[in-house]
Amino acid sequence: MTSVIEFLYYLLFFLTPLLFSSYTSELFEVPKMYLVYSLTILIIFFHFLNWLQGKTTLFSRNKLQLPLLLFFLSQLLSTFFSVNIHTSIFGYYSRLNGGLLSLFTYLCLFFILLQYNRPKFIDKLIKIFLISGILVSIYAILEHFGIDKNIWVQDVQSRVFSTLGQPNWLAAYLCILLPFAIDQIFKSKPKSFYFFAGIFSSLLFYLALLFTKSKSGLAAGAISIATYLIIYTFKNHQSFKKHNYAKVAIIATILIILSFSIDNPIKDYLFPPKISPSTAQNSTLNITPSGDIRKIVWQGSFELWKRFPVLGTGPETFAYTYYWTRPASHNLTSEWDFLYNKAHNEYLNYLATTGTLGFLTYIFFIFSVIYFLIKSSDSSLKIPTLAAFLSILITNSAGFSVVITSLFFFLLPALVSPKLPAEADLKPKNKICLLPLIAVSLFLLIKNISFLLADVAYNQSLVSSDRQQYSDAQNYINFAIHLNSQEANYYSQASLVAAKSDQVQNAISYSNQALSLSPADTNLWKERAQVFSLISLKNPQYFAYAIDALEKCSRLAPTDAKVFYLLGEFYEAASQKDLAIKNYQHALDLKSNYDYASFALGKIYFTDKNYAEAKKDFEITLQIAPTNTDAQNYLDKIGKLLIK
Repeated sequence: MTSVIEFLYYLLFFLTPLLFSSYTSELFEVPKMYLVYSLTILIIFFHFLNWLQGKTTLFSRNKLQLPLLLFFLSQLLSTFFSVNIHTSIFGYYSRLNGGLLSLFTYLCLFFILLQYNRPKFIDKLIKIFLISGILVSIYAILEHFGIDKNIWVQDVQSRVFSTLGQPNWLAAYLCILLPFAIDQIFKSKPKSFYFFAGIFSSLLFYLALLFTKSKSGLAAGAISIATYLIIYTFKNHQSFKKHNYAKVAIIATILIILSFSIDNPIKDYLFPPKISPSTAQNSTLNITPSGDIRKIVWQGSFELWKRFPVLGTGPETFAYTYYWTRPASHNLTSEWDFLYNKAHNEYLNYLATTGTLGFLTYIFFIFSVIYFLIKSSDSSLKIPTLAAFLSILITNSAGFSVVITSLFFFLLPALVSPKLPAEADLKPKNKICLLPLIAVSLFLLIKNISFLLADVAYNQSLVSSDRQQYSDAQNYINFAIHLNSQEANYYSQASLVAAKSDQVQNAISYSNQALSLSPADTNLWKERAQVFSLISLKNPQYFAYAIDALEKCSRLAPTDAKVFYLLGEFYEAASQKDLAIKNYQHALDLKSNYDYASFALGKIYFTDKNYAEAKKDFEITLQIAPTNTDAQNYLDKIGKLLIK
């Protein structure tokens, strides 16, 4: 069974970065997470078989077990008191990674890997994940030259993301691989196959990293490479030969040449490009720098921690609870109406969602890993492992972990962590345990596959609904609910489809069920308002329920300007002019450049023949949106009326 377990770990590290699917609701993270779950179930099953046959211990003591278990305990406690226990267990729906279940999965993989971390297996495992990285990087480079430019909405040629789904995620992954690729160069004989393979993969990874144009990724890459070279040179200085110094010089020279030959943030910072007319024109789009947006999100994260200082709001609940403390200044950014499901800083994310206890145990684990990599391991892999682990810490400071980075974050220490000596009874166990093991493993595999199929059905329902094929959409979402009856998003989608199909009672029932499962989700309240708005087209008495849903949403998201604008629209449609004005004005107070709100106010004042106020709002609208011809037409009408 040992060879089977090793093969499953090979698959885990080889397939996870490569896998993505257009059949799932989210193309990258969702299929990767379900793959990790499936392989983990199989790994646990075969490991238990080995234990039953007396070939291995179930678990071995390790110096990292205390910080890992303390961290898991903190997440468990935070989940118990979470504002949404389902989300805290399974993760935020479009991400999945980061919930209690994913953490438990990584810990199982860590402790089992310790049982099999023999040098030959680990050496092959490293080569496997480097080969996978080579394939990912080749695709990224081809992506830069336009191989799939017509598939994606994003300008993928400008910033590649390959099979990872986002440039920063790809950059974080490549930074992990770089020290291991460079390590192949130093540990191989000159002119050997692995020597040239190390050079090829290192250049490939770094080239793909440059094409991501990720600032945090490039910083992490530079620091991890420098860390490796400095520590390796210092540790081996007495036995260092001339060809090793030549390797250091060649690697550094090639990477520097690439950095200054290809457009990337490093080159742009040291040699600012001249501003062309097209660049100047693009600057008028007023795109807020990502660093400025992150500072606002971090401010809201810190305020959230101050409200829930001990255990936070629950793992993976940031998408719901950030709205509670979201700074009003977020409305003035170019991403003002984006949903942020992470704090874009892993440390602040843990602080906000799992409180002081979760944050401190997380930091304790990090420092324990660094300490044991430096002090406790004599493994030749400790230098690239330390450099790779540091790169994760750096990229996490400006982003967040995804499936592949979490996999490396928790499993890298197992590559070099020796088991502590212990007395072990390796006698075969009673075979009566085999049947429950098979039954539980089959149940978990079937449940995992059914959850994946539920997501595929959910995605098909969304597609069918967009095509106005409501009968098909209803069948798909009913199947999704049958497979996974605890997912609030499915009920909300079923509610929308029922409303579009004039199934009033079903629409209301599904909406109630969605919000009973996830009452803090502002998106579900907005979708409920949409449901009742659709129903009210034939049943006007339901329009008040749509307004009520938005009112509740406004209490959950008191600084979200869009909610108050929508409230203004709904009150205006209900002929409640004073409340419409109040909400439009509040939307403007929160977002001073909200041209839709100022234009809506102008139209109300114009209808009331309050031309002075109308003129003021239409002028504000034109200052914000000079191309709004309707606002200009209203101003022309006001000018003629005032002359009369």
